[in-house]
Amino acid sequence: MTEQVEVPRQEAPEHETVPEFRARARAWLAAHVPLESPGEPFLQWDDEGVARDRAIQRSLWDGGIAGVHLPREYGGLGLSAAHQEAFREEAAEYRMPENFGNAFNVVIPTLLTHGSELLKRRHIPRILRGDDIWCQFLSEPSGGSDLAGLLTRAERTEGGFVLDGAKIWTTGGNYSDRAICLARTNPDVPKHAGLTMFVVDMRTPGIEIAPVRLLDGSADFCQEHIDDVFVPAENVVGEVDDGWRVATTLMVNERSAIGRGWSLGGQRGQQADTGIGLAPELLDLARELGRDTDPSVRALIGERWVLEAVMAATTKRVGAAIAAGDLPGPAAAILKAMSGATAVRRGEIDLAVAGVRAAAAPAGGGELWGLHRLSSHGIGGGTTEMQRNAIAERLLGLPREPSDDRVVPFRQLRQNTRPA
Repeated sequence: MTEQVEVPRQEAPEHETVPEFRARARAWLAAHVPLESPGEPFLQWDDEGVARDRAIQRSLWDGGIAGVHLPREYGGLGLSAAHQEAFREEAAEYRMPENFGNAFNVVIPTLLTHGSELLKRRHIPRILRGDDIWCQFLSEPSGGSDLAGLLTRAERTEGGFVLDGAKIWTTGGNYSDRAICLARTNPDVPKHAGLTMFVVDMRTPGIEIAPVRLLDGSADFCQEHIDDVFVPAENVVGEVDDGWRVATTLMVNERSAIGRGWSLGGQRGQQADTGIGLAPELLDLARELGRDTDPSVRALIGERWVLEAVMAATTKRVGAAIAAGDLPGPAAAILKAMSGATAVRRGEIDLAVAGVRAAAAPAGGGELWGLHRLSSHGIGGGTTEMQRNAIAERLLGLPREPSDDRVVPFRQLRQNTRPA
């Protein structure tokens, strides 16, 4: 018998025009949510940052402005995309609960597409109330960009599955409550065909989490060792052995979010009637350093602004085309490929303009111009090379690169570390 889950509701009008909702959201944000501070880290994976973001998300729920366009049957408001855009515009100046980015940008849309009614009713309201932060169990120490070649096993047992393996580069893993996890349930079929997606409780016995400390002192990423971890059968997302379909949806959602901007808030000045807003921070830095009259510096700042404008326009165009059905879901690879390329170049420009300021920051905070992760922009969410392959093969119809690992049972493939 299917478990009955009672879904909590927000206190909010059932029918509300966009102007009415905008006014209500504006008043609640002003009274209950802190403004974004200059130089504040986008993601703050420590006790203070996580507690703050949980409190902010709970405040949005208490104010009846959480999950604006999500279905009411799962705790959302069930309003239109225009209402959601109004929220993003009003929230642009406020600190948003960015540690919930995985949950909102990746997990919720994936559950809405593939999750059972039980999973949707159980987990989406908990995200909206600020109860659960989510991470992704995808990448593994044994492999690079070949996600379908993962080694983490999920073997059937009474009432569910037992997972064994390892995951890595998990953002916020040590602060997450749930993970969406891809594992291999059948090694006797080709690698894409034997995968299953699961919802995993991070407090389950057998999960050991080790933060990965980077050279800049941060430890946003984690590695997880998964040893005899039991997952109930009801936590399967989609169908058993059909996890690649779910993973494809997840990756499309992730690429779209990275391309349009991962933030749960918005940016004023990006609407069609007001043109494209250009961030002034780099110009302000050049003025502070007395470099704003240098022709080469001005050219670099101009180039950065052009990149921002083109990225914003491309995001709108591709996003609208996907929503209208004029482009298929894999077109999100266009946004991720462009984001990866332009973000690296923007980082290079920032460092060139910052000069000696790229080596150190003023005491007490401020912009950390020297701490750009230049290479990771082309890696997170799938490498730029992977996006180009997706564009070539799935949008342009070009032939795939020769490979027989799509037809050979996974058990017969050579592995980096051990037999499958």
